[in-house]
Amino acid sequence: MKIVKDKSTLNYTKYSIATIGYFDGIHLGHKKIIKELVNQAELNDGKSVLITFWPHPKIVLKKDTNIHFLLSKEDKYKFLKNEGIDIIYLIEFTKDFSKVKAEKFIQEYLVKRLKINKLIIGYNHCFGYNREGNFNYLEKNKNKYDFDIQEIKKEEINNNFDISSSSIRKEILEGNLKKANIMLGYNFFIKGKVIKGDGIGKKIGYPTANILLLDKEKIIPGNGVYVCKIFIENKYYGGMLNIGFRPTVNGKERRIEIHIFGLNYDLYDKILKIILIHKIRDEIKFTTLDELKVQLGKDKIKSIKLLENEKVRN
Repeated sequence: MKIVKDKSTLNYTKYSIATIGYFDGIHLGHKKIIKELVNQAELNDGKSVLITFWPHPKIVLKKDTNIHFLLSKEDKYKFLKNEGIDIIYLIEFTKDFSKVKAEKFIQEYLVKRLKINKLIIGYNHCFGYNREGNFNYLEKNKNKYDFDIQEIKKEEINNNFDISSSSIRKEILEGNLKKANIMLGYNFFIKGKVIKGDGIGKKIGYPTANILLLDKEKIIPGNGVYVCKIFIENKYYGGMLNIGFRPTVNGKERRIEIHIFGLNYDLYDKILKIILIHKIRDEIKFTTLDELKVQLGKDKIKSIKLLENEKVRN
């Protein structure tokens, strides 16, 4: 897979087929579009081109300055490579670019720079100033262009759920990992480095690794206790994760702490991939550490049971 930066012209003379979007999460809806794109490129002995943007338009336009992502930029590119995309065409999204009208975008990028033979877009995708560009716009003006157009319809994308990156973010924030993972088509995960904590977990028999996130822009689930799997040094372990302020010990800052089953060696500075599966309960303030210890025992039993038949979907 090749990543081509904005303002470049593709010197590719064979068949090329493109799609447009931010594609945060590479969820099941995205995969429908990407699969169609890659299949048609292969059938025509051509290249698949995914046109995307950085940073996110909502951040640049200050419509949502607190937006967090389902995938880091690096992980998104890895997913796209695994899906078979040949070329990522990365456009820097600026305030000036946001004012480019749909027609100019089509002529400047799709025709002049990318020289595409076909464009595939989702039923709800819009582009250009004031979001004037969509499938209906393209269909209405198709005689102006030298490329074909295809729409992936709503019923082809959604399957029991209204699948979108924003709806998945909402479910994750609310701790609904099961529903979020169904829409993603894989288990949501975070990555982080183990840093030193205050050792309270170790004192009550549940040593925890404190996690410093590698990607500050990645979305984090709501506070609570989660059952998870941890990938470290090419091996999976079960565990339970706490996200929150640790009210029992009067914590002042939000932390991510993980207790890993059957792992006893030093993890400091190790990088962990934490795959979230279920939310067990909300964060609770206990009167004593002994009460917390009893609850952690119950949480562990429940976590192990939930993990028995759980297969990680990457």
